Amino acid sequence: MEKKAIAYWLIPAAPARGLFRELIGILAKQFGAPQFLPHLTLLVHVDRTQRPNEILKKIRAAQLELRIRKMASSPEFTKTLFVRLEPNRQLAALSRALRLSANAPPKLLRDPHISLLYKKMPARVKRELAKTIRLPMLRIRFDAIKAVRCKLPSTTGRDVRQWKVVATKSLR
Repeated sequence: MEKKAIAYWLIPAAPARGLFRELIGILAKQFGAPQFLPHLTLLVHVDRTQRPNEILKKIRAAQLELRIRKMASSPEFTKTLFVRLEPNRQLAALSRALRLSANAPPKLLRDPHISLLYKKMPARVKRELAKTIRLPMLRIRFDAIKAVRCKLPSTTGRDVRQWKVVATKSLR
């Protein structure tokens, strides 16, 4: 069943943001896939009683940095090809604060990652891509949170192209 939701994304800071945007663009063009903003999903929430701006105003958080673990792929459309990141206390605290602010159920943030490609494709091709892409950094700094209106589940390029940023908060 289709639902409308708000996804809260942690956004990489420059220069990683530019690198990921370029890589997402290249992969999208090569595989006929949708382009999207590079992000780490913190929370997807369906509550319509709160406004994303109000939720983000309540958040008190600084920029944070996460270590890259590896490139990976999965059968999930929204995890076709992605960069797996190492969680830390700062990320857990931010996730917890966002969930409290949004009145969302407490839940651990599992498998933090930045997706690079959304496309249904053979597992063999995805594995090969994950093996060949090498990133020029070991850590990624994040400096903003964006609230994005989306459809649940998002399973097609058309769904992804309809995502819309509705609020932004800078992390200092």
